[in-house]
Amino acid sequence: MGVEDKLGKLEIKKVSEGDIGRLIEIYLESYKGLEEYAYTHPKDVGSYIRWLLKRDPEGVWKAEINGDTVGFIAVDSNWFSKREHNNVGAIHEIVVLPDYRGRGIGSSLVRKALEYFKNKGLKKAELWVGDENEGAKRLYKKFGFQEKDRYNYWIRMTKEIT
Repeated sequence: MGVEDKLGKLEIKKVSEGDIGRLIEIYLESYKGLEEYAYTHPKDVGSYIRWLLKRDPEGVWKAEINGDTVGFIAVDSNWFSKREHNNVGAIHEIVVLPDYRGRGIGSSLVRKALEYFKNKGLKKAELWVGDENEGAKRLYKKFGFQEKDRYNYWIRMTKEIT
């Protein structure tokens, strides 16, 4: 999967244990200004990323431009949604470094996730997004995700997978 960018070719690759340090840096940089929705200590972020890798080792990908990781997505094809009363494809995390936003990287990662869910035979995708994270909500709505309900400052969004 490649998207040409003025900075180089985008490649989506599977994440390995050796990528965790860089993913921690990207996560912390990407959540600046949105800390209320994020882990803020590197050790906590590392534990979270390791948890994501254990949940679905095949469902964590990084976005690279010219060999440099600039974002990642972590999804879960084994997630049981209490609200849907069924297994769904869960998007747990997607982050793109601020300097690389608006270039189709997030869209490429979401497409990869939806393709993965479809190949796993899942019928619905689900995610939770911070209520004031307007950029993320716009991205998800572009792909047909709809707001369903909320819990505190989190909004649950779903999409039928076709």
